Amino acid sequence: ETGKVNIQQVGNEDFHCEYVPFTNHFSSGTPVRIFASINYGNESSEVHDSASIWVEDVKTSRFKVCLVQGGRGSEVNTTIDWFAFQGSQTGVHHGETSFSLFTTGAKCNWVTFPQVRLYAPVVFL
Repeated sequence: ETGKVNIQQVGNEDFHCEYVPFTNHFSSGTPVRIFASINYGNESSEVHDSASIWVEDVKTSRFKVCLVQGGRGSEVNTTIDWFAFQGSQTGVHHGETSFSLFTTGAKCNWVTFPQVRLYAPVVFL
């Protein structure tokens, strides 16, 4: 399932969370995976301050997406594009990594993907 969440940031409200319902409920027993990304649209010519999104409280009927924006705050429309799925998908590898709480500096984690087989295109003459 795919969708969009449109968020209107106003003034210094730099933190926003919103529950997003699925059109159709997923089946129970297998985790629902959600990928989300920030989209300012093709019409935007402004430079944007940093922003981060994350997903939490994932259920078979809905999930919660959160957005935090740095900088001084502005009246900017932000769209979060997302897609959700269950089980294995051909050509898709997914997983997760955890970070302990920190307030300064940077932290990194290695994410290891399984080896994939690359196929060369076949050309028929």
